[in-house]
Amino acid sequence: MKKMSDYIISEWENGNAISLINEYRTKGSTNKKAEDRPTPDLDDIKGQDEEENGSEGMYSVDAPTEDEIVKGIDKETLNKNKKRILMRLKSNKPFFIQGEAGWGKTSIITGLAKSLGKTVITVYLDKAEATDLGGIPVPAKSKRGADYVKHLLPEWAKLIYDNPKTQFLLFFDEMNQATPDVMNALMPIVLKTEICGIKFNNFVVGAAGNFERENGAVNELSGPLLSRFGGVIEWESGDWKDAFAHLHKKWDDKLSKKFLDFFESAAPSLFKNPRDVESFILETVSELKAAGDVDYFDADDYLDQLKDIAKDDLSRSEEETMKKLAEQMFKFVNNVVDDEEKDPKGRKNREMVPENVIDYLAKGMKMGYIEQEGRKYGISRENILDIEEWDFPREMLERTINKIEADGVKFKYEKNEEWKKAGYEDPNAE
Repeated sequence: MKKMSDYIISEWENGNAISLINEYRTKGSTNKKAEDRPTPDLDDIKGQDEEENGSEGMYSVDAPTEDEIVKGIDKETLNKNKKRILMRLKSNKPFFIQGEAGWGKTSIITGLAKSLGKTVITVYLDKAEATDLGGIPVPAKSKRGADYVKHLLPEWAKLIYDNPKTQFLLFFDEMNQATPDVMNALMPIVLKTEICGIKFNNFVVGAAGNFERENGAVNELSGPLLSRFGGVIEWESGDWKDAFAHLHKKWDDKLSKKFLDFFESAAPSLFKNPRDVESFILETVSELKAAGDVDYFDADDYLDQLKDIAKDDLSRSEEETMKKLAEQMFKFVNNVVDDEEKDPKGRKNREMVPENVIDYLAKGMKMGYIEQEGRKYGISRENILDIEEWDFPREMLERTINKIEADGVKFKYEKNEEWKKAGYEDPNAE
């Protein structure tokens, strides 16, 4: 029977060792044959979260879309937080940010990096061991037969190694929950962009962590490591506008923009941070709407949930606003248009426009125009509800469009100027 070290070394030559080593370490066994599983391909796992990509929560990969690269960074949205990170990203300097939980540090930084065309590999240090950064030590023999120890690249690092033409942000999350030996293993990565003795030139290092007052598991960064990051960038909390700009990008396709705008206007005075709004409101509403059968809940049930995450000591006017939010949640999930159309139990008759009209709408949204008698009339998100031809109540039409989008159909054009440039006619012109 092969020794474990010989087996690993032979598999390393085939490119399979990293997954095998991690599996052996997880199982705590050296006498069971592991599944022959190669290191994942970058294209196969990008976009999957850390629980889906086979890394057992260790890392995730997020690659930019063509649209994100083309649009680039919107100068209008740059605040002090973003500018400080952007400067480090553009100059390829490592950075460590510290800030309150729930203000989108990781998501905003990831978005900035992707706008610059960088693929983001996020490594979660609260789950990491030193070998997850510095590599697994295995015995080896030189060509002259001398024994020595070499370190095998961690799986996330091999993804970077195998894609030398791709530029990465290597982002270490939960930085100050790392153990001291993990922080030591970070030193050459941060200082030299070096992993397991291999020098890389296609990544910049970023890291983020929370304050000690928020989490008893937080450890202070060592002086040498902190100096390698160039000190601490303190993330300024409280910018709800910036946080909701991010939430709109993520949720506009799943929830109506009108619904998000309504919450955005009320959230700053009612809730502690944007993460609570996203996790306990937007995700809940999205999942309930997808489930469909939601007649068990009324507006008071949604109000109870909002109260669970509300700030302390709300004023009477803020409590009234909270009730209105709960009613909006109920109406959105149940497709309620207005009070007159509700049945006695408070449930909306869910009548939709005819199927042939839905198909006509969906085609127009995808193509960017509707066609009549050989003439093409432009459609965008901006004008679709105002086209006089539809002859349906606006609320019913909006509900139908939301359903079409929920089925995966996207608008080709967002603004009227886009179909005008394409040469289509105004559908409301005389």
